[in-house]
Amino acid sequence: MEMPTTNLRELISSTSTLALNEEIEQVEYIPLRTTDNPQSLLDGAAGFAVTSKYIYVYPVKEQRIALFSRQGEFIRTLITFGQGPGEFNDMLSDIQVDEKRNKLYLFGVSGIWEYTLEGEYLQKHEYKQQALFQRFLTADRLGAVAFPYMPFSSGSFGLGVFTLAGDTVAMKNDFHSSEVSSEKAGFTIRLASAFTPMDNSILFKMGANDTVFRMTEKMIEPACVLQLNNSEKEIRMSIDATDFGSMQNFGSSSDLIISDMMETPSCIYFRLRYDEGHFVVSLNKQSGKTLVERCVQPADLATLSDANLLCGMLGTRSYRNFPIWGRMESGCLAQVVTPYELSLYKETGKITVPDALQEVGEDDNPIVILYHLK
Repeated sequence: MEMPTTNLRELISSTSTLALNEEIEQVEYIPLRTTDNPQSLLDGAAGFAVTSKYIYVYPVKEQRIALFSRQGEFIRTLITFGQGPGEFNDMLSDIQVDEKRNKLYLFGVSGIWEYTLEGEYLQKHEYKQQALFQRFLTADRLGAVAFPYMPFSSGSFGLGVFTLAGDTVAMKNDFHSSEVSSEKAGFTIRLASAFTPMDNSILFKMGANDTVFRMTEKMIEPACVLQLNNSEKEIRMSIDATDFGSMQNFGSSSDLIISDMMETPSCIYFRLRYDEGHFVVSLNKQSGKTLVERCVQPADLATLSDANLLCGMLGTRSYRNFPIWGRMESGCLAQVVTPYELSLYKETGKITVPDALQEVGEDDNPIVILYHLK
């Protein structure tokens, strides 16, 4: 099959509405309920995972994993932060579940903590390569994205597939641009990564390259091409690992900056900044058909936390006019919505809040939404 390619620069001025509604069969709203136990109360969701039995939540301001049933009933704090046996004692970046192997993984700065889905500590895997983003692709293979601001010439791997023993299965660090010398080339914060559990792969996009790559257990290969035609300045900031100014400079309003991705069986979805606003884009993996939608965003968007944005603040309103953005979990497209988000949706007057969420109180826990796809 021919690799999907689209000229996003030409399409960005012709906005419409995405067609995610055509993929959705039914929706499940799961309020994460509170009890008399203060540990049941969450200040938000920095990370989450869903299985057929459990919902795991990593709160925004707490180093712990809270465990809820699939129906939203609080069970207990599953994993705590500390120095005791089985406790997590690192900076938590994300979590991953593997229901088939009964594994829960916590990704930290120094390594990966491995537990059963019921919270029994198994072991810690020390990192052989420092990674910004990584996921298990098989029981013994990791896909990883290197930390930014480490030039490839200094030994940074860029993208890599590794065994737990540290052996390299596949590697790619030949990203380059005529705008930046090879000695300076590396990743900056112009990165977007997404794990796709349907085929255990990782999608990756960097700002200086129009190609979206896919990491599998065996290889790294192109998945699709987005023709962005960004400015030379933006390309330099995307690949010059010695330019720390790119951490504060978010680029020209005329540049297309991909910030996030998600994938369903039918499409790859992209979220991007352009023209002082946010857009979402869908690319059909078979036909290559591309749709672009401009997001409805509150006036004080700049003051919102990344946690709110990742939960779905900026998503497609193609299904019943409610913003959707999430990731595939347990065979569903999963999204977490906070009471704060819902209050902002109601203030805009342009977003429809589902009846099931109308009575959510400002002190309530987040709500998990599962979109069952056709």
